[in-house]
Amino acid sequence: MPIMKMVAVFSLMLLCASTVFAEDKEVLLGVATDFSASTITFDVVGSGCTDKSSFRMDFSDKVLTVFRTRRDTCKAMPEKTSLTYTLDELGINPHKPFAIGNYFLVNENLAGVVVVPEGRHESPCPGR
Repeated sequence: MPIMKMVAVFSLMLLCASTVFAEDKEVLLGVATDFSASTITFDVVGSGCTDKSSFRMDFSDKVLTVFRTRRDTCKAMPEKTSLTYTLDELGINPHKPFAIGNYFLVNENLAGVVVVPEGRHESPCPGR
C-alpha cells in the first residue's frame, strides 16, 4: 500500500474516533448548586488536564447534559476534579426546576480514580 494512502486511511480513522468521542456524555461523580452565588459545580474524573474547556454543556427542554469533548491525556493519577459554572452562562433560570441528563457514579473507584477489580469488595490489604 503506498505511504500516502496509508497516511490518508490513518488520518480518517483518527478523525472518526475523535468525532465519536466528542459526543460522550460524562459520568458525573457529583453535582452541587449554590443559589446565593448562582452557580452549579460538577465533579468529574481528571488526570491533570481536565478543565471547563474539556466539556460542552447542552441545556434544552429543561435538561442540562454534560458532554466531554476532549480527553484528559495528562499522566497524573486520576482524581475528582470540580468545575464550576454560573447558571447564567448555562442559560439556567435559578427559579425554575431542571434535570441533569447524565449518569452519576458514587463510587470514585469505579470512575477511574482507583481501579478495583470487578467483584472485589474487601480490603486489598491483607489482614484488614
